[in-house]
Amino acid sequence: MTIPEQSTSTPEVSTDPWYWCAFEPGRSRAGKIPPGADLAALRQGLTLPAGTVPQMWRHYRTKVDDSLAGRGLVPDKLKTEHMALALFAMHQQGQSRLMHARGIGLGQAARALHERFSTDGVDGRMAAAAQARTSNAVFFAVRGLVSQLASIGQPLDYTRLLYDLQAWPFPESRTRVVRAWGLTYHAWTKPAESNTSTA
Repeated sequence: MTIPEQSTSTPEVSTDPWYWCAFEPGRSRAGKIPPGADLAALRQGLTLPAGTVPQMWRHYRTKVDDSLAGRGLVPDKLKTEHMALALFAMHQQGQSRLMHARGIGLGQAARALHERFSTDGVDGRMAAAAQARTSNAVFFAVRGLVSQLASIGQPLDYTRLLYDLQAWPFPESRTRVVRAWGLTYHAWTKPAESNTSTA
């Protein structure tokens, strides 16, 4: 995915929920699954840059300043929303339940892959994501993980992932995200209590 010219302007975010949030309990489309036509349109974002897929435009919630739009500049926040939409659509394809679930970060979701994939393989994908230094690089690394998550029907919090991706261009913020991924991926498990007692 090629990233167009950068913009330093901060776009506003619509008061409408992110696309995937509309299907959460209590929302307008609660209990429903995103339509196949929507998902097909959003999956085009896997290979095409933000703003270039007309079928995706109505699903964007990030507002872009008119002066930027007139010059064809795409804000970073819209690029990351575009990435998250494309990843969500790939994840949701063919699933019978919603693959967006609040509170399940990337590290926690990736832990579930150990039951079906080699630990070394999953470790490698997580390391590739953590070591990525550009938005494009982390997008491609996360894409590989999302593909595996889809294969086992493991949901992921896409709102959290969106904010994680938005942090990527900023070293300090990126470090916090990587730390959170690592701590939840390698979360400590409470050891089984011993049946022996000491007098």
